Amino acid sequence: MIIELERGRQSTLDQIRDLAVRFGNRVELSEGTGVYDTVHIIGDSREFASRESYILGLPGVRAAWQPTGGYKNIARVVRGNEGKALHRERRVVEVKGLDGKARRFGGGKHIFVCGPDSPQTLEQTLATARMAREVGEKFGILDRVMLRGGAFKPRTRPTDWRGLGMKGIAIMDAAREETGLPYATEVMDHNLVEQIGAHADMLQIGTRNAQNFDLLESVGRFGKPVILKRGFGNEAEEWFYSAEYIANQGNLDIVLCERGMKTLYTKGGYCRNQPDLNACTFARKQTILPIIFDPSHVAGDHRIVAENLMAACGHLVDGSITETVHTEAWRREQLCDAGQALVMDQYSILVEAVLEYETHVVPKMRTILRMLGTD
Repeated sequence: MIIELERGRQSTLDQIRDLAVRFGNRVELSEGTGVYDTVHIIGDSREFASRESYILGLPGVRAAWQPTGGYKNIARVVRGNEGKALHRERRVVEVKGLDGKARRFGGGKHIFVCGPDSPQTLEQTLATARMAREVGEKFGILDRVMLRGGAFKPRTRPTDWRGLGMKGIAIMDAAREETGLPYATEVMDHNLVEQIGAHADMLQIGTRNAQNFDLLESVGRFGKPVILKRGFGNEAEEWFYSAEYIANQGNLDIVLCERGMKTLYTKGGYCRNQPDLNACTFARKQTILPIIFDPSHVAGDHRIVAENLMAACGHLVDGSITETVHTEAWRREQLCDAGQALVMDQYSILVEAVLEYETHVVPKMRTILRMLGTD
């Protein structure tokens, strides 16, 4: 639920907050540009909303809006009792690093998340992290660079290598300590959310766990920013409902990630998963959440990762998460998804290409979308 409140009405805000807490909700206040601020009631707000007549009678309350559709916390469009539609501002999700810089997904600039598929050795991970930092320094975008690395690996075959677990988390901690870059890592078990969350700057829900509802709710309660990958067989709305499971526990710091679908058209060996770039645009229109793209898992082949990432830029994604290796020689040593990892030297050139696209093409794209009324 969303409430428009006249600025300076602290007593009313306190009453709203007390009522929200009573029903297990969390309150966020967004300052407007005029005389009204926006109060967001986050979580399962059905009980709170049943008191709408009381809320509308409080001093300074201008209007109350109910999101449309089933994913009420993350919906882009909300409506008042009279049916008038309001388009909510898209959310910015911040991830802070030890370097004092905040990475802002949805802040209008592409965020680059890169790093090993999984941390196997300290030397390998530190080398990749150092090179990631160098990329950020080279282009003056250090506040837009993050690390990734899966310490816990869901694998199709139970005999395949499944990561170093908490030893891998310790390696990622060391990479963050040296470079200052925050990192995202996957969590697979709701019983491990607190343990992993005490270390990682951002949690990731992988495609296989996109509808693991106990896990989604645990991550929502924990409250750290989260990357939610789309399930490889999920329709877009199922993806949004998964995000709603997280949001319903009071956590709106969710970044959606498109990573491709398993279809009949991936059997020819030219890609691993079918990229659904239209889903990125649809997510931007239907939800307030930032959307990023995974060019590695749609490719399955490092030789076509760059094309996939550049294609996603045309859909105005808020960032990307790319698997990288520090040297070509390391590819022989990598125990998981070696074929789809881009060498960091090549990744640096790709970053430069994205930045040039952002500077010269994105403004024209936004002009077109504004003319179409779809921005």
